[in-house]
Amino acid sequence: MKGLILLGAENIKQNAWGAINGCEAASLLEGLHFQKRAEMINYGQFLLDMPISADGNPYRGFGGSPFKNQIGKFEAIFVTPLMQWGSRYGSLINLSGAAPWWLYQSVKEGSPVLVYVTVHFEDPKWEQYPFGKVPTNNHAVLLDGIDSDRVHVSDPIDGKYWLDRNKFETIYNSRRMAVTIQK
Repeated sequence: MKGLILLGAENIKQNAWGAINGCEAASLLEGLHFQKRAEMINYGQFLLDMPISADGNPYRGFGGSPFKNQIGKFEAIFVTPLMQWGSRYGSLINLSGAAPWWLYQSVKEGSPVLVYVTVHFEDPKWEQYPFGKVPTNNHAVLLDGIDSDRVHVSDPIDGKYWLDRNKFETIYNSRRMAVTIQK
């Protein structure tokens, strides 16, 4: 891939809102705002609208609270319930399972991608839960830029930055979970 592409999505700082577990919502809202969707909704309002899973299963809704850690809960929301929720505000496409090239193609076409990764792009720390094996250092960021050997992310914890493409792909490929936010 040649040339630098940087969409310039905003950065929502989840911790500034007290949402220590609110990365998926922040990344989704960054992408929606970039596409001129849900512009009248701030992050706090958006969090209050997020579907919560009563049994803590992130495959059914947000597993716990975005504002605090709860014993026995996995504080995250995975692709299917996130898409059901986010589709009320904009057009989303599930890219889960896709090779990294598809994510880059989406950005090249002007659509940022919510990507499930790990906090600080560290190696996944896997644990078994009743709903499956997942990394306890789960995190989500918005992919909004690419060049020949780097990607650009808007990270709700660490801000906006460029990252080595190989490091990004290694962490992304550990789960291959992603959602593109279209125009």
